[in-house]
Amino acid sequence: MALIRRFAVFVLALAVFCPGSFGRSAPSTVTGSEDSSSTGTLQIDEKDSSKAHRYVKSIKVGKIRRSYVVNVPAGYGAKPAPVVLVLHGALGSTFTVSWDTRMTEKANKQGFIVVYPRGIGIAKTLGTWNAGDCCGLAKLKNIDDIAFLKSLLKQIRSDYNVDADRIYIAGASNGGMMAYRAAIELSDQIAAIATASGTMMTSAKIPGDPVSVLAFHGTKDRVVPYDGGTGGLPFWKIEGTKVADNVKYWVERDGCSNKVVREVVGNYIKETYCHGSNGTEVCVYTVKNGKHNWPGGRASILRNDPEMSKVDATDIICKFFLAHPKVRSGAASSK
Repeated sequence: MALIRRFAVFVLALAVFCPGSFGRSAPSTVTGSEDSSSTGTLQIDEKDSSKAHRYVKSIKVGKIRRSYVVNVPAGYGAKPAPVVLVLHGALGSTFTVSWDTRMTEKANKQGFIVVYPRGIGIAKTLGTWNAGDCCGLAKLKNIDDIAFLKSLLKQIRSDYNVDADRIYIAGASNGGMMAYRAAIELSDQIAAIATASGTMMTSAKIPGDPVSVLAFHGTKDRVVPYDGGTGGLPFWKIEGTKVADNVKYWVERDGCSNKVVREVVGNYIKETYCHGSNGTEVCVYTVKNGKHNWPGGRASILRNDPEMSKVDATDIICKFFLAHPKVRSGAASSK
């Protein structure tokens, strides 16, 4: 019975804490190869560029070899491509987040490169990110995930024809927490971030470039509570900040207008703070009665979250990203 209870708790953790944990899929249109290293520049001839390609790669960061998946869209190489990094939630993987968000399918249609980095976990799964005060094995081992993302971005720019002003990060749950940290500590490289059911778990409030921010939250999220405070799971507690406090921080950091543009659409409220430095914006979607899911993701349907299922976060994120390139000016400071 004890073993059964442990297994039930484990399944509950996957079901609640990491969106997309119960699926694994690679788009049928994607072909490619696996590579144990990530050195040199990827070459794709004209024949190959008619198809999308998927690559599994790795780089060494300090003493740890970190892996990631890259999807290159059809037509790559004609001009510099935008890049979107998608960070899985705690206990998730590159496969679960790609399956849940359908970001690869969107990338293939819109012509951007999507990268799925893998967090620190067990047997290449159950990964977590060290977002500051959270989470899991990555936090316990004090893994330098900022160094990983910094090295990864450098490698991606070396391997591919990348638009350096259109580099973005999207994250689910713990991945969203990591996206916030990256927006602060890698602000000289990131144009915009998007988070779904994530919160700020870092105290590194250092100066830097303005970064546009898009966030999605459900008012009935018990893992990352909308009003902050204690969340997480029975065996894994977190103390998150209020959504309002996260918004206030980024509105002030980006120099946005305090006058909010509020829209009520169906079951959610969209609040936008405009006119930030270098064209940045801060936008938050609050889903009434929404839970801890990627809005519109496959997992929100499987776990019977009808409110989150009504919002297509992936589509909204892609439109937001492509509308907010990095605008560099002498007035913006960088690390």
